[in-house]
Amino acid sequence: MGEKSILKEKLIKIKANNYLLENKDHYFKVALQMTDNLGSLDSEFRDDLIYTTFYHFIIEDRFTVEQLKCLLNICLDKTHLFYKLQDEDEDAIFTRTFSVLIVALILYKHREIGILSEKELYEVKDKLMQYMLTERDVRGYVDIKGWAHSAAHTADALDELIQCSCFNTEDLMDVLNSIKAKVCIDYYVYVDEEDERMVTAVESAINRKMLSNSQIIHWLQGFKIEKPNDKKKREYWRLRVNMKTFLRSLYFRILEKEDLDYAVNEVKMLLNEL
Repeated sequence: MGEKSILKEKLIKIKANNYLLENKDHYFKVALQMTDNLGSLDSEFRDDLIYTTFYHFIIEDRFTVEQLKCLLNICLDKTHLFYKLQDEDEDAIFTRTFSVLIVALILYKHREIGILSEKELYEVKDKLMQYMLTERDVRGYVDIKGWAHSAAHTADALDELIQCSCFNTEDLMDVLNSIKAKVCIDYYVYVDEEDERMVTAVESAINRKMLSNSQIIHWLQGFKIEKPNDKKKREYWRLRVNMKTFLRSLYFRILEKEDLDYAVNEVKMLLNEL
């Protein structure tokens, strides 16, 4: 039996035991083994076992602060979040997108107990921004291999990040602009509710109450599109669909918020133009 099969059997037993281990020192050892297998093409192993086990271990405080920081640095390194980012290896996407999901979990735990310094949070922000703007593989569900979902997973991490108190207005706008860049692509049409996950991060940024009305309006006005020439007609329609889907999701998310009437009206005008 290979190492992956042994780990899979171990995680199945851990799950059956409500994610409890007899020896508290073993949690981190298992975690390190899991980080080596984040990109497994076995969707049950990667998603149902590795990610779910990480979720329970992190949420239920099975790691020390130093261990969490170590796991965060691993997930953000060149062999995880940036693994083969510029290559044509389609399977490498799973390592990247499941690494960013673990980053989201650790950021959630930071907001709960405060484990990262301001300097460390800005380092995380820089890497997430770089990844969000560089990743081009935005497939959602991949047959047989399961969820890739880079736009949605990164939006989850940005949602946690943007709620950290150290970030200022400029930082919020950086996040919003990275999301806009990911929405406004013309080489793929989102079909797996990526829009909803990206809107959640936008909503968190707005809920910080730090952005002025004019800043939000200016950001929204970036969702405009020029009429296509004949050579780029297909790209135009893909871009248009992505914009409309995102703006519709945003519209219904903020519709009932009285202090955002101006934004609701702006989104409505943009949708009418599209």
